[in-house]
Amino acid sequence: MAANVQGPMSGVSLGVFDMHMHPTLKSFMLGKKFLKPHHPPAGFFPLTMRTDLDALLAGGVKAFFSTVYMVERDFLEDIWPLRYVRWLLPRLNHILRTPPDALVLECLDHQEAVFEKANVRRGPVIETALSYSEMKRIMAEGKIAVLRSVEGAHHLNGRVENVDLFFEHGVCHMIVPHLYPNEACENVDAFPDLTALRKIGCFHKRFNMDTGLTDFGCEVVDRMLEVGMLVDMCHATPRCRTEILERARNHPVKRPIVMSHVGVHELAPYPMNPDPKEIHDIAETGGVIGIIAMGHWLKKPEPRDGLEAVLQTVDHLIEYGGDEVVAFGSDFDGFTGPPRDFKSPRDYATLRTLLRVRYGEERAAKFLSGNVERALQLGWGKQ
Repeated sequence: MAANVQGPMSGVSLGVFDMHMHPTLKSFMLGKKFLKPHHPPAGFFPLTMRTDLDALLAGGVKAFFSTVYMVERDFLEDIWPLRYVRWLLPRLNHILRTPPDALVLECLDHQEAVFEKANVRRGPVIETALSYSEMKRIMAEGKIAVLRSVEGAHHLNGRVENVDLFFEHGVCHMIVPHLYPNEACENVDAFPDLTALRKIGCFHKRFNMDTGLTDFGCEVVDRMLEVGMLVDMCHATPRCRTEILERARNHPVKRPIVMSHVGVHELAPYPMNPDPKEIHDIAETGGVIGIIAMGHWLKKPEPRDGLEAVLQTVDHLIEYGGDEVVAFGSDFDGFTGPPRDFKSPRDYATLRTLLRVRYGEERAAKFLSGNVERALQLGWGKQ
């Protein structure tokens, strides 16, 4: 019989709602164990795992977007050693050979198996929410609510109707661009420092900042707004972000537009990060901006400790978008390099304290979870 456990919110006020995590990316691709406690170092360690069950509980995470990402086939052109390594890694070869829309469904099944095993071993502690009302019930029961998310319209496999298919499988959120151009749009450079790899002929892609949505991309955004799947502009070119916001303003169904895991342009002036006007425009839609746990995107030059830069980012978001635009999207387990003091969900305990001291209980509650919940209420499902 499984041991009884207290839910993640037992004894923890101000639970966290993280907009961007990849807990099953490494379990699906690399066989990492969600139930095994991990204590990863800071920095880029792609073979470690950060988002395990114990880390979520220790950080008081009450809900998170469990984001499906299957690598784009462009990696084979951009990283030539993969053409040879893939044959030594059956899982990677399977991913590169299988249609991306089929992989999404396969990964969602994998996620369910992982979370079911967690509940058998640890008691009823985590559950996938397939609707907004289910999410509220799960959180009220003191369990971690898992929301299904997809990163990159390449997963649609060129079929707009897959928006409906994913939505029917509980996907509430999709990032339209990602690391390489897809049928919907192009993207900004999301690889921070790859000088050594570029010297050997990898990561030679050039980025065109003057591209927006394709006709297919316009159809995808419109359909997401219609069915109620949050449109995420992370990784999009500035022109593409402008066009997404414009389509949202003109769409008959008013929905929030979000960016789930970024910094801000003033502190880290990269095309990836939104500028003051974009922050204002996202806030006007009722959307939110999730602050990433990666020093490169938080501040230039990159700090070794990141929480002070996180607080500066919060201040900047408040200045241009108000309290309601602030959220968090760590990108833990997304092959990133987090700072020393914000390197796993466990560190939300420290961040929670800092937010309480600096902004007070009520505002900290908005930043940590309330704003994301509001955006989902407005953006998930039929209105």
